[in-house]
Amino acid sequence: MQWLPTVDTKLNVWTTAAIIVASVGLYNTVRGWWRNTLGKRGVFVRNFRKLAPHVRHEYVKGLFGEPAWQFKRTLQKHTLDAESGDLGLLNTELTVRTWPLGRMAYLTTWCTDDDEVEMYGITTRSSIFRPIVRIGTEHVVRLGKSRLSSLPAPFLDVERTSVWAVGAQRYSYSECHYFGSPGSYRTWVVGVSDAGFPAVPPVRLGANPDECDDPAEIERYRAQARINSVLIVGGSALRFDSILPYGVGPEFGRVMLIEPEYGLQSYLSRLRWKTRTAMSHFRGRRSR
Repeated sequence: MQWLPTVDTKLNVWTTAAIIVASVGLYNTVRGWWRNTLGKRGVFVRNFRKLAPHVRHEYVKGLFGEPAWQFKRTLQKHTLDAESGDLGLLNTELTVRTWPLGRMAYLTTWCTDDDEVEMYGITTRSSIFRPIVRIGTEHVVRLGKSRLSSLPAPFLDVERTSVWAVGAQRYSYSECHYFGSPGSYRTWVVGVSDAGFPAVPPVRLGANPDECDDPAEIERYRAQARINSVLIVGGSALRFDSILPYGVGPEFGRVMLIEPEYGLQSYLSRLRWKTRTAMSHFRGRRSR
């Protein structure tokens, strides 16, 4: 009979256990990475699309949890005198709340005394968070990618529809788009916030609209700058230029004070720091 080699077909329990443990560890690592990056992005986008003007703050909190910042802000709103029919302005106070959506974006809501969301907005701060937002019924923009010129020029109304400011440390640009009944009487404020990404400062436009005497500069800026913030307002009598241009995004003086210690970028930063530290210790030992 031809000789055949002996093959051991018994299952090695320790090898199998090691494979199972390694597989579970790899699965947990991949799942954690997914939930903290692309998977979390999808959750944020889906929850944002569930929002609408005049929803309750508790509804927003159920989608995104507790906000990180909350403060009061005084705005102006248009009023109509019942007797004379004259238009006037009235100060009103809104509660501003901001959520940091990981390292990807900021969500901001403006609520009335009854905790009803008067307006809400989102600002991207990462190249991997580029949600599509519908503007009116005929236009869509992708935050962080679409340029201001992808939307029609703002319609000249009673108030300024394009507002910007350039200071020593801060800058912002915003423009309002209103489509009447087809847009359900909502107003979309799009722009560039210095708290978002990418952010091109409108330095060639001057410090504010009063200093810009060349309309062509506005068109050149709109063709260059990418939209990183959208603020959605319901049918409201608010005077937008009382909060714009900085109101298109979060309060930069507050959000700049927090830096989440997680995510791929933070991990790579810590890895580089550990590598440089180890190399410096190694060079120090060799020089002795």
